[in-house]
Amino acid sequence: MVPSANQNAPQNPNRARISDSEFQLRRLLKEAPQDLWLDTIRRTRGDAHNGLIYWMLSQPQCDFAVAAHAFYRTNPAQHVENPQPLPARPGPDNLFAVVLFNWDTGSFRNHKLRVEPQDAHPRLIARLNQKLLVHEAAGLPFRIPPQLQRPKGGQTAQVPARFSPEDVRDIWSLYADLGLQVPDSPPGIRRTLEGVRGIIRKFRFNP
Repeated sequence: MVPSANQNAPQNPNRARISDSEFQLRRLLKEAPQDLWLDTIRRTRGDAHNGLIYWMLSQPQCDFAVAAHAFYRTNPAQHVENPQPLPARPGPDNLFAVVLFNWDTGSFRNHKLRVEPQDAHPRLIARLNQKLLVHEAAGLPFRIPPQLQRPKGGQTAQVPARFSPEDVRDIWSLYADLGLQVPDSPPGIRRTLEGVRGIIRKFRFNP
C-alpha cells in the first residue's frame, strides 16, 4: 500500500503506538512458526491485547486457526443477534469485523493448525449456527463463511522448544512484561522449587 502524499490527511486510527516489548514480540513472531502465533493468542487476556491480535490478523502468514480463535472470542452469536454493518476500516476494537473483512480480501487461507475447543468451544459454535438459522433468512449485513461456522482440519500446534514462552527465559520475560499468561516465575530452579512446594502442600492438605 502506498502511503498518502497528503500531509494533512488524518492518521490511521488503527495504527496505535506500541511498547518496546510488543515491538520485540512482533519481531519474534515474524520469525516463528504459526504454532507460536496460536499459542500466543491463547495467552492473551480480554481486550488488553486487542492491538497485538489485530496485528496478527493483518499479517499475510496468519493461520486460519489464529483467525478462528480471534473470531470466537468476540462472541459472534451476539453479533448475529444484533447485526450491524461492518465498518469500512475495522480496528482493534472490532475484531469480529476485522476477521470477516480480512477473510473477504483473501486472508487466512493458510490452514495448518487445528482449531481446538479452547479456540472455539463447541457450545459457541453451536450457538452461532443456531442464531444464523434464525436470522440469516432476514438478511444480515455481513457474511460469515462456512469455514468459520464449522472449523475443521489441521494439526495440533506444537511450539518448538527454542520458541517456548514456558522454557526460554528471554521469551518468558517478554510475555510476562506484556501481561500474557505465563508462569509467575521464569524457567529455572526457582520455578522447579515452587512446583515441588505446591505438590507437598497438595499432599499435606489432601492426604
